[in-house]
Amino acid sequence: MTDIYHFDETQDPHEQYLQIQALMAQYANNTQRFIAELLQLEIPITRILSPEHAQASETPGLTAYQAQTLIFNTRLRYNPAVIVMCTSTEDVQKVYRTATAYNLLVRVRSGGHDHEGECSGTDAVLIDLSGLKQYDVKKQLSDCGKTEYIAHIGSGYRFYQLVPKLASHQPELTIPHGTCATVGLAGYIQGGGWGPWTRIKGMCCEYLVGATVVLGNGDVITATEHNEHKALLWALRGGGAPSYGIVTEFQVKAFELPNEIHRFEIEWNQPGQTTYREKSVTVLSNWQSTIADTSTAQLVGTNLKINGLPSDQVPTLEAVTRLEHHSIMYGYWQGSESSLTQFVARYLPNGKLTVHGKEDKKNYSMLIGNWDRNSLHQVMQRKPKMLLGTPLLGGQPFKPDYDAPAPHKITSKLVNKNGLCDQGKLQLLQTLTSPLIGKCDEDLGLFCYVTLGAITGPYYQENPNGDSELGVAFPYQDCQYTIQYQTWWNELVTFKQEGQNNLVYQYTNRAMDWIEVCRDTPINNTYGAFISFKDASIPTQTYFQQNYQKLVEIKLEYSKDKYNHLRTRKTII
Repeated sequence: MTDIYHFDETQDPHEQYLQIQALMAQYANNTQRFIAELLQLEIPITRILSPEHAQASETPGLTAYQAQTLIFNTRLRYNPAVIVMCTSTEDVQKVYRTATAYNLLVRVRSGGHDHEGECSGTDAVLIDLSGLKQYDVKKQLSDCGKTEYIAHIGSGYRFYQLVPKLASHQPELTIPHGTCATVGLAGYIQGGGWGPWTRIKGMCCEYLVGATVVLGNGDVITATEHNEHKALLWALRGGGAPSYGIVTEFQVKAFELPNEIHRFEIEWNQPGQTTYREKSVTVLSNWQSTIADTSTAQLVGTNLKINGLPSDQVPTLEAVTRLEHHSIMYGYWQGSESSLTQFVARYLPNGKLTVHGKEDKKNYSMLIGNWDRNSLHQVMQRKPKMLLGTPLLGGQPFKPDYDAPAPHKITSKLVNKNGLCDQGKLQLLQTLTSPLIGKCDEDLGLFCYVTLGAITGPYYQENPNGDSELGVAFPYQDCQYTIQYQTWWNELVTFKQEGQNNLVYQYTNRAMDWIEVCRDTPINNTYGAFISFKDASIPTQTYFQQNYQKLVEIKLEYSKDKYNHLRTRKTII
């Protein structure tokens, strides 16, 4: 272990400066010694990426190191000292132990979808888990004699890689996955795991039955529901990452796919259209009533996206009752198309229903990528002449799968078990009608909107605390739904690299101000925040509510992390 510097406040400022310079020099020297030791530990140089090692990459114009510095939120940019591409638990253990022995800052990344970029850091040793691709499905009998399927999944998997693998199994399987194909399982399941199966299957963390973990002292353990480490497993079920250790493999219960499922959407108030109009408060009220109805079990899962409206001033609550925000409901329906049509006519009238085809369990594919965020691509389809001849007006459109990295800012609240009252609905819609949203924002590729993700449904109505005796650290099981405020904009990676500007930058500060105003605006019957929709300005305890103190105790007991290397801004303690 190298020396740790202690500064004396009474010391001469020049001497303090020299001491800091010495510390920085030693840190750089330790980084080189770290790389040399990894080579001795038989980590191939091709998997050790640093600014000095300029291996080519598949991304034109970027070295392998430069390509691997990119994360999902391209508003944020970090330059790690070293990126190590691990392929096994043993790799992770070696890299972590060596980095901490040299007092080097550590960051851990699997999918890279941390919205605050806490999966990376400048001058850090970035332990990349994307190469951990072990996979196996084991059949077993449960305690009550039922057949179960346990998927052993490496923490490098993203959903576009994992979901097809599970669906190709016999019988065809899946887990409660997410709505974005490029999200990694590791951060998703440790954040709780909301998705399109939540209403009937619960959060993905409910299905975690075992995990292989590299602890803060470098030891490797396996936590299960039935061994001495079950408290650690409880913390991994929605208690956030990587507070308690680096998870390298997950054991997740899988379930059989249904015979028939339809992906659909219902749209109201599309700009420029005179049909399918509905007052926003009615759309919101109908959607909330639908998810809370105990007779809507065939609605597997749903979210509702409501776009922001530009306004010269914040409207009164009475004025909000007359507004019509562009809104889209996304959903999964288990059953026939005719039964879906009947359901929509009864519960959600006056919207434009689009059914995107039938999926069966022999053909289950990536429905999830279509619960899309807004994009300039959509605006150009509606108003092509406005942008004709100005292809770089606000940056290029997001890719058609809408899962491409892009600059953004997010915050969240949750709606309690009673749902939004009438005033709460108007307060929510009031936040979506703002002078901080510009009239030309969308034409420049800048979008401000909210997505509401249904939690309540048959699963939690029948099992208010989930169906696991151990329980989960995710603290919002009794909530009706999430509220996720979002602003996204278009920005070419090459512009970012070259420091060039584009017109959208004139409005992005206002959009992020809008996010902050929404975060701080009280809405009746809401509270908390969802760690998967991370906003670093929200106190950590807010994310974990009544479970926070227990999570602190588990970190102190299990992490074995004397110098708190497993820390970011929003980790426990």
